[in-house]
Amino acid sequence: MFALANWQLQRGLNKAQRVASIAAASSRETFTLEQIKFYQGDIQDLPIVISGTLNRAHILLLDNQIHQGRPGFGVLGIANSDGQNVLVNFGWVAGKRVRTELPTVALPNTVSGALGRIVLPSNNPLITETATLDAEWPKVIQQIDMRFIEQVLQVKLEPFLLTLTENNNPQFVRKWQPVVMPPEKHYAYAVQWLGLGIAAFFVYFFALRNRLKKVSNEEHQ
Repeated sequence: MFALANWQLQRGLNKAQRVASIAAASSRETFTLEQIKFYQGDIQDLPIVISGTLNRAHILLLDNQIHQGRPGFGVLGIANSDGQNVLVNFGWVAGKRVRTELPTVALPNTVSGALGRIVLPSNNPLITETATLDAEWPKVIQQIDMRFIEQVLQVKLEPFLLTLTENNNPQFVRKWQPVVMPPEKHYAYAVQWLGLGIAAFFVYFFALRNRLKKVSNEEHQ
């Protein structure tokens, strides 16, 4: 329980640091892909603008994305801008009642001056990828594994995801939310685990003391 309290505390501190980083990034000017290549600092959450052509034939659907309690998919596509291939998150679409029936998604031919944020995806070792290297599209993926996506598409991708933030396409829901659970909630969980740990310690302490008393009395009889 004490370990869980410490874990929640560390998560809260990390979230607070991320919130501060987002606030700092929001105050910066909007970058282009060319500028990002020469940027020396942390690119996470930086605002970015992109123009380029889209690969409409190869669409990835990120599974298990929830919006207002409704299951759906994150729609991912590839934008080519001046020879750079970038994975773009176009937003959320609702899933069908029958899970095997995928939503119909149509991407435009190009994007022009599209605004977004840079996201550095991380692999979750507890998630098992179910997509295969076949010719079936759109392809449902379980997480954003850049290496796997490069294998599927046979292209070299920039090492980040561009999440579009402008809500100018009624086909998608675009609600950029980098921090789902605020730091304060993690701190509250840390206090709860700490309280339970202290309570368990005192229960153990008094139970052990009573047991030792009982043993001592039996020895003196």
